[in-house]
Amino acid sequence: MGTIINAIAIIIGGALGLLFRKGFPERIAQTTLQVLGLFTMVIGVSMAIQGREFIMILISLVAGAVLGEWANIEGRLERFGGWLEKRFHVTEGSPAKGFIYASLLFCVGSMAIVGSITDGLKGDRSILVTKAVMDGIISIPFAASMGFGVLGSALPVLFYQGGITLLASKLQSLFTPEMIRELTSVGGVIVMGIGINILGLQKIRVGNLVPALLLIILLFYVKTLFG
Repeated sequence: MGTIINAIAIIIGGALGLLFRKGFPERIAQTTLQVLGLFTMVIGVSMAIQGREFIMILISLVAGAVLGEWANIEGRLERFGGWLEKRFHVTEGSPAKGFIYASLLFCVGSMAIVGSITDGLKGDRSILVTKAVMDGIISIPFAASMGFGVLGSALPVLFYQGGITLLASKLQSLFTPEMIRELTSVGGVIVMGIGINILGLQKIRVGNLVPALLLIILLFYVKTLFG
């Protein structure tokens, strides 16, 4: 449901953008996004403090950051966006521009991954609902300036996030409640980074922190095996 809400929000926001075009006050959108940035921080903190194995959480985040920077995950995603522009010959007035730009923005962020995993494992939709409101608001100026292609980005979001959520729900039996708790805590730290980026306080390459979500699972299995 979290992903479905997200897709519907994009369609509604895009439709409002087409309806009002450039008549939507930018300061209202900016202030609303700031509020959502603060709320994202609150969600991140509430998730992060659930953890108990703080040393494992720290190790997974530091090691994940090193791996993410080494792999340059965010840089590769940016280059992928550039490749799509060239591949589909995106021009200023092309509907493909709004579709590609919006799809990349809504799909490749850490919030999509963390939110989908949390929804699949715990049934907690709070991250995806917050993302849905953010995407809906962003869709308004996007659609106003780039046209109806922005509405089509709801489909990649539906398949991408929905796929991660379904996969997480299928793998739920492999995760103990304790493991889910620590995974939630690591995800909360990443979500806090997203909130900081939204507020413009600091540029954190949160995409490069995503490997920490895998590392905390591996560390937990190691601890279980060797005590």
